[in-house]
Amino acid sequence: MKRIYLMSVLFFFCILGPNLLFFLFRGSGEEANTENREMASFPAFSPEEIDAFPAAVEAYVNDHAAFRGPFLSLNAGLNLALFHHADSLDVITGTDGWYFYSAGSSVEDYLGVNRFSADQLSEIAARVEETAAYFEERGTQFLLLIAPNKESVYREYLPEDFPKDERTTRRSELIAYLQQHTSVPVVDPYSAMRSDRSVQWYYQTDTHWNDAGGFLASQLLIKACGGTPTPISEVTVSWEPHDMGDLANLFHMPSSLNREQNAVISGYYDGLSMDFTDVNGDGNLVHVRTPDAPDPRRIAIYRDSFGSALLTGLSHYFQETDFYHWQHFDASLLNENPPDLLVYQVVERDLGRISEDLARLTAQD
Repeated sequence: MKRIYLMSVLFFFCILGPNLLFFLFRGSGEEANTENREMASFPAFSPEEIDAFPAAVEAYVNDHAAFRGPFLSLNAGLNLALFHHADSLDVITGTDGWYFYSAGSSVEDYLGVNRFSADQLSEIAARVEETAAYFEERGTQFLLLIAPNKESVYREYLPEDFPKDERTTRRSELIAYLQQHTSVPVVDPYSAMRSDRSVQWYYQTDTHWNDAGGFLASQLLIKACGGTPTPISEVTVSWEPHDMGDLANLFHMPSSLNREQNAVISGYYDGLSMDFTDVNGDGNLVHVRTPDAPDPRRIAIYRDSFGSALLTGLSHYFQETDFYHWQHFDASLLNENPPDLLVYQVVERDLGRISEDLARLTAQD
């Protein structure tokens, strides 16, 4: 009887314990939110939305439960150790510590099953030409930079059931079409990254290229606009520990498993005096003035999250550099600081956004 009583107590504690822990220790052991999403807040009760109230409360409890972070990391560690599996539908577990993105169009991009139609290619090319003409009238040269998805550049680390052959994708097809039907320079780092394995261009646990990848892309841009690029073989690339990437955070990889590194570029116009202005303090609108840089032109980059890695390569070369994150951009910014060069940078998985972005650049949205 005593044993049955003890088992009953343990059973009810297991059922009720998490609820007691929530109120006593919620937030304990938590680190900063790394899930790239807004955590649920406690819902306000109203009779009109009473049907949705229980689900909203459950979402809040799920996001703020006591020791949530450590338990999720423990679960992720066990999944990796026992099943070699990242516990997230958005993450593909590759080989040798590499992880890839499965959300959005990344897989479709890699397989080449989401290519643009002939009409879409023609429409994009027409918009690119119109945009270039618009800025040419204002004394600005327009260039495109398309960042390839990590899945294509490092396909050899994808799981074995992914095909590894080179295939036509909407990125490769679009670039070829633009090069044939427009006069706008299109910078594509893909071939250089695939052919040169002396440097690691992307993070292992993140979707983005690292600072070495950004440096390579910046030098291709400099070449495309008539400047003098510096090969990465002529600078020093060293490596330092780095925080876990966005893919690792998606499945709560334990920090003890983090082996991430970032490239540090030196020997590239070192020692220049730089005036760095972060307009809103969040890195989305940035101006860099480098009076002694070799190129007197002003360059503006309309960018996504890949564009931040261009900072070293461009701001050390051009005397004026402006970085505008696409979600915080307004066309008036180009009127305030008219550039000599304007780069539209977009990652492969967001190519479907091109027409919308070009409309924003010319204030036609």
